Amino acid sequence: MTEQGKKSKSIYYGWWIVATAAVGMSTGPGQFAFGSLGLFMIPLGEEFGWNRAEISLALMFFTGALALAIPFIGRLVDRFGSRKILLPSYAIFSVLLALIPLFADKLWILYLLFILIGSLAAGANALPYLRSISAWFDRRRGLALGIAMGGSGMGFVYVPPMVQHMIDSYGWRSGYLMLAVVSFVVAVPLVYFVLREVPSKTEIEDYDELLHEPLNSDQESVASIPLSTLLKNRLLWQLFIIFALLSFSLYGVLSHLVPMLSDRGMSSGEAAAAMSTLGISIVVARIIIGYVIDRFFAPYVAAVCFVVAIIGVSLLASGAVGPLAFVAAILIGFSMGAEFDMLSFLTSRYFGVDNFGQVYGLLFTSFLIGTSAGPVAYGIGYESMGSYIWMLLASIVLMIVSTVFTLLLPKYS
Repeated sequence: MTEQGKKSKSIYYGWWIVATAAVGMSTGPGQFAFGSLGLFMIPLGEEFGWNRAEISLALMFFTGALALAIPFIGRLVDRFGSRKILLPSYAIFSVLLALIPLFADKLWILYLLFILIGSLAAGANALPYLRSISAWFDRRRGLALGIAMGGSGMGFVYVPPMVQHMIDSYGWRSGYLMLAVVSFVVAVPLVYFVLREVPSKTEIEDYDELLHEPLNSDQESVASIPLSTLLKNRLLWQLFIIFALLSFSLYGVLSHLVPMLSDRGMSSGEAAAAMSTLGISIVVARIIIGYVIDRFFAPYVAAVCFVVAIIGVSLLASGAVGPLAFVAAILIGFSMGAEFDMLSFLTSRYFGVDNFGQVYGLLFTSFLIGTSAGPVAYGIGYESMGSYIWMLLASIVLMIVSTVFTLLLPKYS
């Protein structure tokens, strides 16, 4: 096809898949259940007398359930495709969110609902979207994944001010009801009408985004790696450690950022704005990093981003408030954006698209281990010491270790 002929073609449909993933992921459990809980900590504590460690434990139950469910979801996505997993998962997720303000007047009920969200709504997370994008892109896969993950970061941008407004104006229950409605009304129509599993032969011939034949989602791939073989893979465990340590440190900070800054004298609106700024940084980072890792060795790029996060957490450990707190949020958000880009990109480069769901599910489990333990550790640290300082210092040490492990990653096969 001539260059003029290519230009006359409509936009490659894979970019519509990217746009759908970007919007859909912004309404998922990570943003609407996990990321929003910090906004509800103070009103829940005031109404029911629960402390922050007790409330944070809901996140551990959520991520623990998700960690058990996500490898199973990965195998289902590899076998049945993304669309058949996403649609029922979003419907279940919206219902469970709406049940929180209706029934969660006891801690065990709150924990139970978060367990159900983590297990039954596990398919509403990023994995199905990222697997579809990897099937549509090769030459610019990093950029495509980065844009999609940047969209997921938008949830951390619009959720804090939106939820805080509902809490301040109508009470905390209205915040959860609004999240339930938004998740269902936005994500379900997009997935149903726009998402497609693989490109057609014509699209492959007319565009150069794909340099290989697409995976047939209705057949088991001949390149599939057995689970027993994967679990003996040293590289898999190296990546497992990297993402577990990072997620423990970064998401521990994320879940307690609003109450941490409120304790230092910032208003609830200012603290929510700082968290929203962190979300903006995630969005920008994911797009930039996605573009860069198509051109430079991804582990080296990741190491630089993780050093940036170390600086951000160090600022918080020094007692940053006001403008410095916003600077810290930007630096931390930049690294969080890089982390998810790396998780999906390195999975596809080291293990291939054919094994994406299974390997991503295993590595996402490491991420979930960190995100489940981090918030609880921060809550316990605060309740036992009356300050977040020691947990912030511990996070700095863990991120340094993770950076070293990242620099030791091998070249792609």
